[in-house]
Amino acid sequence: MSKRKNELKQALPAKKVKKQEEEPDMSSEEEIDMSDADSRLSQDSSADELDESQDELDESENEDQESSSETNGKTEEEVAQSKEKRKEQKQLRQERKLKKAHGQEIQEIKIVWERLRAKTLPAETRKKLVQQAFDLCKDRFKELVLRHDSSRVVQTIFKYADQEKRTFITNALKGSYVELAKSAYGKYLLVKMMHYGNAKVRKQIIDELHGNFRKLIKHREGAYVIEDCFRDYSTAAQRRQILREFYGGEFALVRDAGKDKANLAEIIAEKPDKRPFLLENLNQVITAAVNKGSIGFEIIHAAMLEYVRNINPEGSDRETFVDLITEQFAEFVHTSDGSHVAMLVLALASAKERKKLLRALKPFGDKLATDQYGNLVLTTIFSTVDDTVFVGKSFMPIFEDQILDLIVHKYGRRPLLYLLTGRSPRYFSKDILERFDEVDALKSATSKKDDETRRLELLKQFAPLMYRTVADSASELMKDPLGMQFIGELLEHGCEDENRTAAIDAVVREFSGSVELVKAHPLANPVCSRTLKTLVKQVPEVREQVTELALKNTEEWAAGPGTFVIVALLESLEDPKELKKAVSKHRMAIKASEARGKDLLLEVLQS
Repeated sequence: MSKRKNELKQALPAKKVKKQEEEPDMSSEEEIDMSDADSRLSQDSSADELDESQDELDESENEDQESSSETNGKTEEEVAQSKEKRKEQKQLRQERKLKKAHGQEIQEIKIVWERLRAKTLPAETRKKLVQQAFDLCKDRFKELVLRHDSSRVVQTIFKYADQEKRTFITNALKGSYVELAKSAYGKYLLVKMMHYGNAKVRKQIIDELHGNFRKLIKHREGAYVIEDCFRDYSTAAQRRQILREFYGGEFALVRDAGKDKANLAEIIAEKPDKRPFLLENLNQVITAAVNKGSIGFEIIHAAMLEYVRNINPEGSDRETFVDLITEQFAEFVHTSDGSHVAMLVLALASAKERKKLLRALKPFGDKLATDQYGNLVLTTIFSTVDDTVFVGKSFMPIFEDQILDLIVHKYGRRPLLYLLTGRSPRYFSKDILERFDEVDALKSATSKKDDETRRLELLKQFAPLMYRTVADSASELMKDPLGMQFIGELLEHGCEDENRTAAIDAVVREFSGSVELVKAHPLANPVCSRTLKTLVKQVPEVREQVTELALKNTEEWAAGPGTFVIVALLESLEDPKELKKAVSKHRMAIKASEARGKDLLLEVLQS
């Protein structure tokens, strides 16, 4: 029982960023009482809560004493007496609960709640229980929501209630939302109201919290409420409303101040003399969040993005900001705004600062590459850091261990494809390319090498690994559309390397053999067939080897799935006479076939 006693004596601050929709599920009242006890004691100073907590602590200590006495050789009679004493204490505690204000009513409510919270319950039964619980709580919602046990009751009622009851509860709690946000137990109800409530309920809550966002983001409990509100339950306009409050008191006092402005840059453009004050206020919020360990919050990422977009790249603010976030650089690259901040910081940073940032990311390189947004940060590193040798040493070990997985990963392949094709629109959307344009504008003062030189230097380091992987695992990669696509880009755009020939041989070898006899022949795969057609046109080494295969299997290819490859060969070969003659022998078979490209092939044969 010492573990349970320690839970009562020690605070358990929540470090991890997570949704606060509901409290951890408990199976009994005793477990509910023992959850996060120090937080409860610090948030609710009423004598009732203190007494209840002391009872639990006393019980835990008694259980420890009993366990200890049993091991010290107590008689069975003494153990029985100890258990009886503990039973009496428990009964006394129950009696004390009933004597408190609304004690009897709360016990009745909790009995109904125990039935209502069951996950499997007939709809009609649940509806009746919701009505029963609602009637019991109707006149005392404000009194219940700040208590550790009854707050969970109200949460459950709101979850299963109809719109009329939800509106009643929302109105009943009006004026106490800030208090709820700061409460260790009320915060769960507030988030649940935003989760299950409609847009009108959310607007009512956000509008009432207005003027307190700056204070709440620094509050132990309130910070999680504001984060969930911003991340999951706010419209774009409401998110801007919350962020504006971080700019200063003017925006906290007047809700619509700056409402017509899309971002901080537009506000500064209208009132340039206020720029230092706006940035200082925003910096204070960011610094406080970073120092208290809230840098993983998406609302802080949005604030950082506004800040880094408006600071002077050559001023001391830039250096201070980079220094502030360096140690925790890896903790915010996984969100859209966070990765955007990281990209801009890499562009703004000096060569020395970039090395520190890379060291912070290095232990998480595998996750960085495969993350939806983190891969953009890695690509930015490839396109901004001039010390390409340092970049290679930092990330090559990670790529060597997971290269096969990265090649066929939706996001993990992007940094590798950047090395091969640059910022091709095939792999980077318009929005992402606009981000890179923003990076380019900033790095012009900090990066000395041009992008192509830097890219080719990195490609020479990574190309041997890519070629060896294709040479060793061509068959496996070609079964995956993304893998085959990567092979095409590598053979078309890869630099010269001693491993290149082995990779080409391995790929072409997979196309050998009879299409009918070879199980899952690559030509029958549309992705493989299209890629081979492109390689035939673009890569002479591939064209030469594929021509030999086509001459050995002319009819199968020309009258089957290799029709377009034959066309590509005829159009690309300097002297296609031999192949053209071989294909012409099977003109009748081609006409009779169902090959999709047969008309085009016959047209080429006639030319």
